[in-house]
Amino acid sequence: MSRCTHPLLFFALTLTASGQSVDVAAQRMKAKERAAQVSGIDRVLSREMPEALQALPVFGEIIWKVKALPFIADGPHGGISGAGMVVVRGKIYLAGGFIPAGDGTDDVAHRTSRWAHVFDPATETWTQLPDLPARREYTRAIATDDAVYVLGGFTQGKPGKPAAEVFRLDVTKSPLQWETVSPLNVPRSHMATDKAGHHLIVAGGNEYDLAEKGYSAKTIRGVVDVLDLSRPGEGWRQRRAIPGMPRGWCASAVVKDQFYMLGGVTWTPKGRERLGECLRYDPTTDEWKRLADFPMPISGWEAVAFQDRYVIAVGGAGLRWNDVAFVYDTQEDRWLRCTSPLQPGGFFNDPGVCLIGDTIYVAGGEGGGGSHFNHFLIGKIRPRATP
Repeated sequence: MSRCTHPLLFFALTLTASGQSVDVAAQRMKAKERAAQVSGIDRVLSREMPEALQALPVFGEIIWKVKALPFIADGPHGGISGAGMVVVRGKIYLAGGFIPAGDGTDDVAHRTSRWAHVFDPATETWTQLPDLPARREYTRAIATDDAVYVLGGFTQGKPGKPAAEVFRLDVTKSPLQWETVSPLNVPRSHMATDKAGHHLIVAGGNEYDLAEKGYSAKTIRGVVDVLDLSRPGEGWRQRRAIPGMPRGWCASAVVKDQFYMLGGVTWTPKGRERLGECLRYDPTTDEWKRLADFPMPISGWEAVAFQDRYVIAVGGAGLRWNDVAFVYDTQEDRWLRCTSPLQPGGFFNDPGVCLIGDTIYVAGGEGGGGSHFNHFLIGKIRPRATP
């Protein structure tokens, strides 16, 4: 169906019973959002995939089931992106995020969430947790054996500000309560994060500055903070910076205590530049290594480790909105792809992504025209015998 005839694009100005016309500006806004929604379905990578991506070996498929986050307003005007999402003790924790529909308060930062929820896969139910100590969007989360760490992020306001605070929730305690622990050395959002061995790693990101219109070559960061959980009293230590250009919006995951940082975006004096470059960091030696590039520049995706060998990266945007799951093989230093696109379209920039066993979970995300969605995807991973 062509875009001009898509049913979501049809709307008409209607009259109320009293003969008063419905607000034209509101109708135009709805039409713009619907058009963005259609764009997210029609303009996806799986429909017009470059030859370099088509040529990648097939890893397998992911059988997707589409649900919704019940505590987030429907898209395209509602939705969520940039939340922290991790698994602790078999349950999924989702905290913070950008919520365009707001939380119903009059707070100037009402579109920056402070909500936290937990999902139990056994019952497929969500339960609300105590709110974060402060609002955070485009934050990230790290899981340990018994706790959730929510790190950095951004808070809307006049002006909006990046954060360095780190919040911790010990899931074994009752009642559950967030605590504020050692802050990062540099306030920032859109970082790459994970836990490698007994090290928590926070790499890159953006230190929002209103004077730079938020993002520029002056605000993008290459700093790497590491917290050694065996010596938590020492706080976060700055380690060797990301080699080459600073960056944020990268996918990241840990395999065999090695930290993988994939793609991303940077800013130069000429403007924004997406990256296909992929790196590996060893926190024990403080060394970086360059890996096989992803075949195209891409940013805003998230990743999980699978079978202690593969990194599965989901979402983001590059040449088009990405609805394809790609897989990096850490043993053979090569890229592969999955054959089954994410449903219902390319709405997965800055999503939450995590894994339990052979099931991958994807929450929220941004689509075309700034549209946002409350999709909650549950995908069963089915690799081929020999990718």
